[in-house]
Amino acid sequence: MFKVLLNYLGMDKAKFGTFLIITFSTCIYWWSGIKSVIYEPFRQALGVSNAQLGFLLGLIGFVQIFGYALLGWLQDLLPIRKLIAIDLWGYGIFALILGLVPNLPYWFLIIAFAAYGFFGDAIYWPTIQKSTKGLATEKTQAAAFSVQECIRSGVGLCLTWFTLFMFTVGGSNMFGARLSMTVYPIFMMLYSFVVLKFIPKDFLQDQRKEGEPKIKRNGAAMVLRAMKMPIVWTTGFGAAATYLIYVAANTYFLPFVQASFKLSDAAAGIFGIVNSGLMGLIAAGLSGVLATKRFKTTPQWMILLYVLVALVCVAIIVTPHSSNLMIPVVILCCCVTFICVALRAVYYAPIGESGVDADISATAMSIASFIGYCPSFFAYPLFGAIIDKFDTQTAYRIIFTMLAVFSLVGIVACFLGNRVILQRRKQEDAALAMA
Repeated sequence: MFKVLLNYLGMDKAKFGTFLIITFSTCIYWWSGIKSVIYEPFRQALGVSNAQLGFLLGLIGFVQIFGYALLGWLQDLLPIRKLIAIDLWGYGIFALILGLVPNLPYWFLIIAFAAYGFFGDAIYWPTIQKSTKGLATEKTQAAAFSVQECIRSGVGLCLTWFTLFMFTVGGSNMFGARLSMTVYPIFMMLYSFVVLKFIPKDFLQDQRKEGEPKIKRNGAAMVLRAMKMPIVWTTGFGAAATYLIYVAANTYFLPFVQASFKLSDAAAGIFGIVNSGLMGLIAAGLSGVLATKRFKTTPQWMILLYVLVALVCVAIIVTPHSSNLMIPVVILCCCVTFICVALRAVYYAPIGESGVDADISATAMSIASFIGYCPSFFAYPLFGAIIDKFDTQTAYRIIFTMLAVFSLVGIVACFLGNRVILQRRKQEDAALAMA
């Protein structure tokens, strides 16, 4: 069984061990995940209003997006093990302070949340993407990214219950929230020593053959090289389409079914767990298997998924919101979430499949991520404004129409990305035939 998994991922035992170490370094996100489980106690522990917390969370996204654009080259110049360790400590120190010290001034919270965007996303996530790409072969990129997403989803599901456990042990009050806010940063800082010990010092270092010309390695040159690659742009716009669908599915589907069908809080809670938790665990793993085993390229698989999203959204639009049709509509919403998670599990795999050089992998991932996460700027306020302006049925018809339209954007982007990958493979085959 273990050998089957290694063959599926295109890794040996040493690489798989490194893969796991890197995957579990995503414990850096555990602290921010507390708000999804105990939002109100978390907010009270920080001593902020809903509007202030919204601003702080938006600040993370702002630093994240522009950090991708401005600092992606940094990950290609510094050792990966040290970067991850620095990120874990940088994030962990600020998180620990917020967990231990009450009544912090708002200006300090602004600095802390900006640091989360810097350490937790801007210089962390492209490093993880580059590492995953480098560990897998060109043909197993989707497998590696999807298994990583599946592990993260499984751990996240477990942490939901663990956070609730600590909250209960702490008295189901602000102290219980601070218990989680303290334990997680301590863990991530300790985990940095695991990263430094078990990730090889020379991991993914550029090993250019003797006699090959040395490529100029500075930030501007590396960004320009990456920006000239079509696969970076096709991957970015494909990811942007997915991320807009993700925003709707992860945030607005629950209030949609509640408002449309008057679901009880208990029923809504069950829907939330299934829609945002179990879907990720199942869809991520399945997506990687199908993309790797049944399709020539990941973009081909993504095209099919986007077509399915568009069709399901149209079905939701034309289905009357009557109580008799509640279950079919809920199932259709879960289907959109399932497909969205399947897309998220593999949407950056095309960069690895296209053979982007290792020495600019993080730069390429950063530019693609900048494009891919741009919907975080406009999707939340746009969807919120639509819901506030129109009645429930009209608002969600507009939103699902937008999801269908963005699915078409994803289809076009993936079609072009597929052409890039197949053209490169054709050139490689021709070169081998001539050799």
